[in-house]
Amino acid sequence: MEEYIKILLEQIRFEKAHKAIGDEIRAHIEDQAEANISEGMDKATAEKKAVEDMGDPVETGIALDKVHRPQLAWEFVVATLAVTFLAVVLHIFMTKQLSWGLAIQITPNCIVQEGTMFVFYSILGVAVMMLFYLIDFTTIAKYSKVAGLILLAFYFISICWIVMDNPDSLDYEIWMFLDGLHSRATLLMFLMVPIYAGILYKYRGQKYGGLIKAIFWVLISADLLSIQDGRYTFEEMIVVMIAMLSQLTIAIKKEWIKVRKTPTIIFIWSLLILRVVGIVKTLCRYECFWRENEILLIIRSSRLFGRGMISGDNIELAEDTSILTYISTTMGIGVAIAIAAVVLGLIIYGLIVITKTKNQLGLVMGGGCIIWLIGKVIFNIACGFGMYDGGDSVSFLPFISGGLAYDGLLASYAMFGIILSIYKYKNAYAEHVDISLHVRSKDFGG
Repeated sequence: MEEYIKILLEQIRFEKAHKAIGDEIRAHIEDQAEANISEGMDKATAEKKAVEDMGDPVETGIALDKVHRPQLAWEFVVATLAVTFLAVVLHIFMTKQLSWGLAIQITPNCIVQEGTMFVFYSILGVAVMMLFYLIDFTTIAKYSKVAGLILLAFYFISICWIVMDNPDSLDYEIWMFLDGLHSRATLLMFLMVPIYAGILYKYRGQKYGGLIKAIFWVLISADLLSIQDGRYTFEEMIVVMIAMLSQLTIAIKKEWIKVRKTPTIIFIWSLLILRVVGIVKTLCRYECFWRENEILLIIRSSRLFGRGMISGDNIELAEDTSILTYISTTMGIGVAIAIAAVVLGLIIYGLIVITKTKNQLGLVMGGGCIIWLIGKVIFNIACGFGMYDGGDSVSFLPFISGGLAYDGLLASYAMFGIILSIYKYKNAYAEHVDISLHVRSKDFGG
């Protein structure tokens, strides 16, 4: 049997699929051998007959090679590029329509139109997506604890200056450097979602000790992101926390962490409710809903289709937080709803893509990415139609608007890249994989 499996695997060029295929073929032969034994054959004859029934190992291996080679979800990529093209056309249109031109000053002597910048970052975003596609998602999981600690430490360092007694006393250049450092750290915090899936997988088989450690990661991430500094703040904290708690819920349901399911799930989600109550109190204290009536006034003056009564020139952050407000007043509420629906449809398509994998790690990691994207869409819809305002924070509609310094745009494409990586190996990995650091790379893609 082992010689048969060895010859079969030699025909399969994608080595990362060898272990899953080998285990599957071995189990099939053993099952058939047991059936033969039950019919009266001795063990040696039964196994020999089971191997013969498998057919020629070379031909079988060649057939399996076609099935288990890495795959790219071409339809999903085409759909993503179509939405990218839609977003580029929209931003070029906005640049030409608005009287102030959405110009961005790159240097004292260089001013670039926002439409041009959006085209550049959209192309860069597609490149980021393909980069993450090339990275094996199990590699992210393998180094998840180290990556998570580094990311949280980096973010903590970047916010230390914010809570200083007198940050305004800093030299302007130092202040700008620290502010930029924090902006980049905030951008990278979205990576806690895929990283957390790997961390949870490392706790697989543990009981309440593993649960406590898993909750600790969620609370630390949420507390760091909740520090008010006029960036993503509460929105980012809520979205990341919901994504991580959803991943933890799936992990509990799939018995990665062996605890009583129902009471534990109720408990972990109560942590989110407590956070939301605290956030609402803080938002009211800082009067973060001061723009709500202004946005509602614009929306109420808009038509279902066609230009509304208020000019798009009067909308702040028209290219980011209020992009749906701008679309509503210049093209119609129906068009704004349609664009939001297209983005949601694309994200749901991504959910369908990841459900094609049988690997549990990929399902949890991809599910977290999808929930993060959906959360961003919901918040931006709420901002765009005057239902919520995070104050000075900059929301974004995935793939359609850029976010602060276009980091939201790049993060959205990175999430899709991870989804493509999960689909790429959908036939390569079994339901469970070993992501311990000592495992040989030829077996598990590290």
